[in-house]
Amino acid sequence: MLSLETLKELEALQERSHEAYPEGGLLYTYVEAANQAHCRFKCVTPRENLSHVPEDVLKELARLLQVSQGEYGLEKADPPFIQQASDLMDKLRTDVSFGEVYISFEDKGTDMEAIIHMARRTDNRYFSLELWWSID
Repeated sequence: MLSLETLKELEALQERSHEAYPEGGLLYTYVEAANQAHCRFKCVTPRENLSHVPEDVLKELARLLQVSQGEYGLEKADPPFIQQASDLMDKLRTDVSFGEVYISFEDKGTDMEAIIHMARRTDNRYFSLELWWSID
């Protein structure tokens, strides 16, 4: 379950995004699935399972966060947003105690999506946080 602190951060991101993009903005969906890590995580992971987020992937998550806050067309995230992405991942690790993580991205220009897939094998739980942004 996501902590109140994590939920407040997601709500703040969403609010600032809707101010920047009144017709669109950032949306998020959180899923927690009991006894499904063995299937859901395996099915969405095209490469070996990871216990951490590689730096290039973290930078892509940061770019989505920064674009969603009003910097449409941005090619590379600024350091404060890289830190924000890192902080979000730390909060998720604390909240759900995942042991494996994989982030998938889709960038269509006027909308972007990141899905953070997480698995906790000790009790076979699957978690995901989908962040979706659009300008309209």
